[in-house]
Amino acid sequence: MSLARVVCISSVTAGVACFFAPARAAAQDARAEIGAYGGYTVGGSVEGESELLKSEADIESAPSYGAFLDFAVRRGAFAELSYSRQDTEMSVRISDGTQARYDLLVQTAQIGGLLEFRVPRAEWLRPVFGGTIGATIFATDDEGMDYEEWRLSLIFETGAKFQLVRNLGIRLRARLLTTFLADDSAMFCATGAGCAFAYSGVPIFQGEFGAGAYLAF
Repeated sequence: MSLARVVCISSVTAGVACFFAPARAAAQDARAEIGAYGGYTVGGSVEGESELLKSEADIESAPSYGAFLDFAVRRGAFAELSYSRQDTEMSVRISDGTQARYDLLVQTAQIGGLLEFRVPRAEWLRPVFGGTIGATIFATDDEGMDYEEWRLSLIFETGAKFQLVRNLGIRLRARLLTTFLADDSAMFCATGAGCAFAYSGVPIFQGEFGAGAYLAF
């Protein structure tokens, strides 16, 4: 084979390699991640009042767990779908002496975004920050009467990803959940007899701390 042909083939090979190298890098960045986690949710209280009475409802702190699915939209940015669940109890106290306590199921279904940041000389570590919007579903059984309420909620999150191997990592997370009570809520007023306490626009704040594993594709 002549020297000219060797040089020509080498040049073409190098050009093809240069053409596809950015595409491979982009493909590695444009990936999906799926994972699950366990955690602990704290806080959750709301107060209301009418002309004569005041009331306070408290959600007990309890373990929680959930799952998430992320789709990369560009390098370091993901669209995220998430679900979480907390089995806990709620207590309600009214200034006339009425008290109630019952099992409460709190679920969230959210959609939003997540940003991850690269750390120089530590590719295995990536701090993350995100925000989502969706619904919080409260469900309870009070003396045989079932209640279910859907409320608008926002979640802000910070944490970090630790890449163990190419397709497997650990994700630590701290989340602030804010749920807005849009109208009078029988669930947060004690019993199924109804109530006249105005909770409209009042937020419920909860904090969640958790850790889990994820697979990257």
